[in-house]
This record gives sequence, C-alpha cells and structure tokens, in this order.
Amino acid sequence: MNRERKFKDGWEIIPKEDVTAEIMDVISDGKEQIRVVDIMEDLLGDCHTELSYYFSESHGFGDGSDSEKVHEELPDKWHTVYSSVHLNDLPDSGYNIIEFGYGQVYAGESFNQRDLFIRLSMNGCSLASALSEYFKFTIPVIHRYSLYGIKKMVNAMNNQ
Repeated sequence: MNRERKFKDGWEIIPKEDVTAEIMDVISDGKEQIRVVDIMEDLLGDCHTELSYYFSESHGFGDGSDSEKVHEELPDKWHTVYSSVHLNDLPDSGYNIIEFGYGQVYAGESFNQRDLFIRLSMNGCSLASALSEYFKFTIPVIHRYSLYGIKKMVNAMNNQ
C-alpha cells in the first residue's frame, strides 16, 4: 500500500505496525526475530501518540538539514533493554541491540510530558556494526505524589 510520507522536524511519522513488519523483513526467521519483535512491541505499547522514526540511511546524514535537529534531540544516556551481541546462537542476519532513553520533561496541554526514544540496531556482525534506527513518542509524566492527590480527591468526593 502506497501512503504519502509525512515528516515533522526531521522525523518521519509512521504507523506502529510498520516496525514489526520491518523487523520481520530484516532479521532472519527464528528465536531472535521473535525476541526482538516481542520486546519492540512491548516498548511501543506505551505509544498512544504519533510514532516518529529516523534512520540516517534513508533520511539523510548530517547535512545541515533536519537530521541535525534529530541528533540534537537524542538523549545522552541510553539504557540497554536487549543485546544479542554475546549470544552463541546468532541469527543468520547478525546481532541486534535495543536501547531506550528519555528526553527532558516539558509542559503539555494538560499535563507534563516527555519524549521516549528507542534505538534499534539490527544486523551487526564482527566486520560491521549494526545500523541504528530511532523511534520517538510522547508519554505523560505522572509523579507518585500526584497520584496520591487524585486518590485523596476521589475519597473526599465519596465522603471518606
């Protein structure tokens, strides 16, 4: 199906379903493919806004365009969720790494929010590093104490 590509600040806006389809196309069939799909679907389960996607191989290199904006947005600190670098039973297509990081908290229309970033590196091998794709979506920032305030308000409304 041909759809018109939509871009926003250097990021391409894509449907979540495209992520699974691409992973299945890139990683060879087997346990590794299933693991990476499962983890990515779990991470993207929190995406209730538009999903932004960036891959330098198809969206441009540091040429002074929007790609520079994308790289400036990326977090400095990443947390590894999954890595098959040291597994003995690697898929034919190579090792894969999934990492996530957070952007700064900022005020949204009705609550504070921040961007969650996912870095998916697929098909690395001993002679070539895995190429990284980036995903971004917005999540609400709910502090533990604000939930306690909501509970107090509900209790007061119920005369408790």
